[in-house]
Amino acid sequence: MMSAMSSEATVIRSYIEWMIQVPWHQRSKVKKDIVKAQQVLDTDHYGLDRVKERILEYLAVQARLNKVKGPILCLVGPPGVGKTSLGQSIANATGRKYVRMALGGVRDEAEIRGHRKTYIGALPGKLI
Repeated sequence: MMSAMSSEATVIRSYIEWMIQVPWHQRSKVKKDIVKAQQVLDTDHYGLDRVKERILEYLAVQARLNKVKGPILCLVGPPGVGKTSLGQSIANATGRKYVRMALGGVRDEAEIRGHRKTYIGALPGKLI
């Protein structure tokens, strides 16, 4: 049996405390109205027709398959082309919460992914 004061027990206790704090039962109701999504995208963004078409295609497939997991939609491009505002529009159109996280100064992937539990003082990352 493991001692309650051992470093391994402390790490496990820390992870359990983090897991308890996660709001597991708070879920947003995802809107699957493609027409509304198109209206939101058209209202928020002029042009970008190919991008908006691809986003609507993605949303339509998600609505059709009715799966929680699916391919990840990755917005790539230079600064100022509308990636962030498209993300906000997608969240607005689907009724999901939008959270912006600046990662400009991150130099260590452990800040994002978390540390392995084998390290003393290991904590989860910014994304869980």
